[in-house]
Amino acid sequence: MPSRDDAAKTEEMKLEWEKMFFFCDDPARTRRYFQIIKAVFDNTVEGIVITDANGIIRMVNAAFSTITGYAPEEALGKNPRILKSDRHPPEFYENFWKRLVNDGKWEGEIWNRRKNGEVYPEWMVCSAVYDEEGNAEHYISVFNDLSEVKFKDAQIELRSNYDYLTGLPNKEMFQSRLSGELAHRERNSERLALLVFDINRFKNINDTLGHFVGDSVLRKVGSLLSECIGSGGLVSRIGGDDFHILLPDVHTPDEIVGQVKRVFECLSDPVDVEGHRLFLSASVGISVFPEDGRDVDDLLKRADIAMGKAKESGISSYRFFTEELGRRASLKLTLENALREGLERNEFHLHYQPKYCIRRGAFSGAEALLRWNSPEGPVPPSDFIPLAEETGLILSLGEEVFRKVCRQIAEWRSRGYSPGEIAVNLSARQFHQKGLLSRMKGILGEYDVPPSLLGIEITESGIMENLMDSIAVLSGMKDLGMTVYVDDFGTGYSSLNYLKRLPIDVLKIDKSFIDGVLEDPNDAAITRAVVGIARSLGLRVVAEGVETPEQLDFLRRNGCDEIQGYLLSRLLPPDAFEKFGESEIPLCFNGLSGYNHC
Repeated sequence: MPSRDDAAKTEEMKLEWEKMFFFCDDPARTRRYFQIIKAVFDNTVEGIVITDANGIIRMVNAAFSTITGYAPEEALGKNPRILKSDRHPPEFYENFWKRLVNDGKWEGEIWNRRKNGEVYPEWMVCSAVYDEEGNAEHYISVFNDLSEVKFKDAQIELRSNYDYLTGLPNKEMFQSRLSGELAHRERNSERLALLVFDINRFKNINDTLGHFVGDSVLRKVGSLLSECIGSGGLVSRIGGDDFHILLPDVHTPDEIVGQVKRVFECLSDPVDVEGHRLFLSASVGISVFPEDGRDVDDLLKRADIAMGKAKESGISSYRFFTEELGRRASLKLTLENALREGLERNEFHLHYQPKYCIRRGAFSGAEALLRWNSPEGPVPPSDFIPLAEETGLILSLGEEVFRKVCRQIAEWRSRGYSPGEIAVNLSARQFHQKGLLSRMKGILGEYDVPPSLLGIEITESGIMENLMDSIAVLSGMKDLGMTVYVDDFGTGYSSLNYLKRLPIDVLKIDKSFIDGVLEDPNDAAITRAVVGIARSLGLRVVAEGVETPEQLDFLRRNGCDEIQGYLLSRLLPPDAFEKFGESEIPLCFNGLSGYNHC
């Protein structure tokens, strides 16, 4: 029920009317004019707001209340800011008032907020009313609610550009986006992939469970694909159970295969649809710009051909149209599957490359290196290590290497053989995984191996991925009693600023520098510098890849501590390594001065 104050405000608005429109000496005619104007004011479908020169609301009509939700008594005496939506930047309102003051009128679209909090668009015309001296006395705003118009426009756009069943972009919208991406890539030649996705045996679902269930399956698949591909790509339903997927940000076949495998993973779990639990699979055909075509039609046609080939291969299969790309991707997938099976079948073995201490003239330990003997033959580490990194299998593989080394050291010790310090390589991904130190400590305890018999090698780039985390992990390793090596020193960041902060023991000079120490003055200078840096920081230096007596003599003369390489020995299996370590003459230096071990 309106209060006394509300009634007073309504009376005030009536008086304002009489003041504004009392322009005739004939009272009867004046009342008639007043009734006509008030009727128009009250019954027009446009909202009307009248403010004074200071912007305070003095009058509103019924449409204002209908549109905004504010009763007249709630708006009178307030500033129109009560309607502000916060959808516009400050510059918008600055321009609004500048135009209104300078031109006496502003017209345009503006977003306001209803009393219930809903934000809505309106078309507003605002005009100034001047007094006899030309000063703005009132401002009149007339506005239309555009919500319904906007909604109808959105509905038209939705019907024109989106699939009615799944809500995904339709064929026309997809091809328009694809065409735009191709035009962009014509200038920079970047790669783009097009996937044609088809649900296997979808017709059986429709025939046995009905089209209602079939439609629900399509909606579910569309939702899964959108979630799986993410905002970087575009998923479209073309018709039936055919979906097209655009991958604009791929550079290699491996990246494309990775996306396809994620699609298959999204469908790996059964889906519950209308009371039915269904297991779905799909076939995917892939075409790639620019290898398979440079226009929309060619890419679609060739991806469709590839999808047909994928269907011939069985459940959850994919095929590239381009034979070479398909061959490379197939090899990669085959190798990944073999890698997983190799871990389960214990096909990975450790070999040991001996190290020799130049200063003491004695064998000092070894570096443990992983080798894979698959049923088809040995697989080079350069092939399977990067793949293990990419797939995350390096975590399982790395932990297995550490366990094998500890088991082997325990076995040697049980026979009374001391192998010296055995160094184990950690990948960056393994080095930064949570709980690494506790797992290492647990394995050391399990085999009763003193941590002082273990060395940990990590590359510069691996350390610099997260310097603060690296310092904490390296400190933990040293606290356990393990030796810490920086592997391939000189090939990464080589920053003295970080080097002095790291809790490390040894620098390893990369083989690429050792190869050139006798011919390339730069390699020789870098090697001398690394030895000098290590000396100043109290670190040891190990040279990798030493293959000739001359390289060894250079390293001895320049103060290197240890070496490893083919001059000393090739990689050895555990039994051969044990015999090598027990031999009286571990290395023949061909009579070089200062060496009497031959």
